[in-house]
Amino acid sequence: MVDVFISYSRDDKARVADLAAAVTAAGYAVWWDAELPPHRSYGDVITEKIGSAKAAIVVWSHASAQSEWVRAEADVARNQKKLVQTAIDDVMPPLPFNQIQFADLGDWRGEADHRGWRKVLMSLEELCGRAADPAPLASPPPAPSVRDTARPEAARKPSMLPWALLGVAVLALALLAWKLLQPPVGGDAAADPAAAAVAAGDAAPAATVPAAHEAFTLAAVIDDPDGFTNIRSEPGTAAAIVGKVLKDETFLTYDQPGSWWRVRKADGTTGFMFRKYIRLVERGEAASTAPGTPPHAAPAEGAIIADSTTRALGPADIDGLTAEQLRLARNEIFARRGLRFRDPTLQSHFGQFAWYRPARDTVDLSPVEKANVDFLKAAEAAAP
Repeated sequence: MVDVFISYSRDDKARVADLAAAVTAAGYAVWWDAELPPHRSYGDVITEKIGSAKAAIVVWSHASAQSEWVRAEADVARNQKKLVQTAIDDVMPPLPFNQIQFADLGDWRGEADHRGWRKVLMSLEELCGRAADPAPLASPPPAPSVRDTARPEAARKPSMLPWALLGVAVLALALLAWKLLQPPVGGDAAADPAAAAVAAGDAAPAATVPAAHEAFTLAAVIDDPDGFTNIRSEPGTAAAIVGKVLKDETFLTYDQPGSWWRVRKADGTTGFMFRKYIRLVERGEAASTAPGTPPHAAPAEGAIIADSTTRALGPADIDGLTAEQLRLARNEIFARRGLRFRDPTLQSHFGQFAWYRPARDTVDLSPVEKANVDFLKAAEAAAP
């Protein structure tokens, strides 16, 4: 079974060989056309291998960007939602692939902590359904050769069997003790120095167990130079990835002890995120003004929550509100931005106020406004 298919230009074969070797060393089964069977059609083999692979790495360079074969292979991988883009030259992926993120490996020389290589490993982990294998540990002392203890002469001497079993038991105990003395090795922590610093805390402490009724009351965005951060099923880099948060995407959390915090996205995805990458949108923080769409001053007339444009909301702000009131409170954030509603009930409700000036079919919200919309939507869904 192939884990990773690699698409490239033959002009870059030597450099791609290093990448293929690194992916193989990370524990993935790799196929690239260096071993193309001479009796098979190139197109048939490529289609078959991409289809059976869990991930497809496309290596963009000046040569591959001009290759129709590489573009076709990238298109197949993109349609099957398994495309992992890399670049080894100072070149952007060609249209339409330049709309998708890629990992820059132009200056990568095999370093485990290289930013581009880390992004490749994170994508492979998500697509292949498991973390990359850590570097192999030093081999334990070899067991006695089977041939030394299984000669026909020994087979005819039953009295040697207990000694052989005793030797195996002693060796197993020695190996177990040796492994227990080794430092822990994690999946992402091996590639991420920041995560490695807290690898010893990856096991979930009692304090990080979510309460029976969690109150996600703090709005936040990520502060990650990679442009995205993973959400995991449990605290620790070895846990399964259940979602991602992108740059400028708002989500909710609450104040918690430890280095892993519970978070929730607007679509309901809930899990754990490394605290270092969480930046809270502080209460009272002024909402940034979206270009071309200045919000109206917070109106008092008819407003359910008059200042929901300028500060992050909490449970006290919505105490006692019905589901319909929460719906109106959520939509009045858009009304202040001048959104033209399609719902007749919303048109009628906001049309009675002088401050509502419908002018746009789409509006841009600030991080505070986005967080409040998510907060109110979650409360609305939970209301009786």
